[in-house]
Amino acid sequence: MFPPRPLVGVSVCLFDDRGAALLILRSRAPFQGLWSLPGGRVEWGERLEAAARRELEEETGIRLPALALSQVHEAIDKTAHAVIAVFRADGPVSAQPLAGDDAADARFFERSEIEAMDRDGRTTAGLASVVHRAALR
Repeated sequence: MFPPRPLVGVSVCLFDDRGAALLILRSRAPFQGLWSLPGGRVEWGERLEAAARRELEEETGIRLPALALSQVHEAIDKTAHAVIAVFRADGPVSAQPLAGDDAADARFFERSEIEAMDRDGRTTAGLASVVHRAALR
């Protein structure tokens, strides 16, 4: 038996025209019940940017033609270890997000709200710093 290995994932930090970031409420493990960026696993043979666009559309219904790589982030807890390529995009966003796939909810949050949620443990670990770093690009 092989030891567990980290999964390769992607996420998208989408900012609207006010600078608020789109988050989803995860409905399944890992990180069930926490707010996070839209994203998920990369499929075999799928390029990172294509995976990020696919996950954004599956979880929020929002389609974007192109994204920019922002950073690489690691999410580690007792049950999961993910290496995540974080992409960013700016609004204006013409479509309202609609939660789908493994998202229970999807909506835009001001960065101050995300910081408070992160401090309260309502987000995936380190989300506020990931959003802050993406906003600087």
